[in-house]
Amino acid sequence: MTASGQVEYTYWVSPSAVAGTPASSPNSTAVLIPALSWLWRVEVRIPPGHQGLTGLALVDGNAFIVPYAAAGQAWLIGDDDLLEYPYGKEVGSSVVFLAYNTDTTYNHAWQCRLIYTPISALEDGEVIVTPDVAAWLEEDSG
Repeated sequence: MTASGQVEYTYWVSPSAVAGTPASSPNSTAVLIPALSWLWRVEVRIPPGHQGLTGLALVDGNAFIVPYAAAGQAWLIGDDDLLEYPYGKEVGSSVVFLAYNTDTTYNHAWQCRLIYTPISALEDGEVIVTPDVAAWLEEDSG
């Protein structure tokens, strides 16, 4: 539960991309959470072996939201990484993961976890308080 008592739900998904999938034509994996949900956090595990040859993005209605891009595309790229993103905003009904894989030999997958609360599960007039994680992020990066 969140600090203000809202119920949080967890959604697990494992997007994948076959070898030779370009960023210009990425694979799409639907995120099956209720339309109009408050997305608290996104966690992405990039397993060993990706070697910077793959990219993953969370997109809501054609807007890249994790990682954020004001215009165009932005991708999570890495190898053997656990990435955690506090989001704290509402998402709509067209949420998908896009994935590319420029590796010519191996197919790749990611493990993703989204923590959310359906807007319909919030009580009328309830204010959503997004926790201030700045101190935690500063401590974690040190």
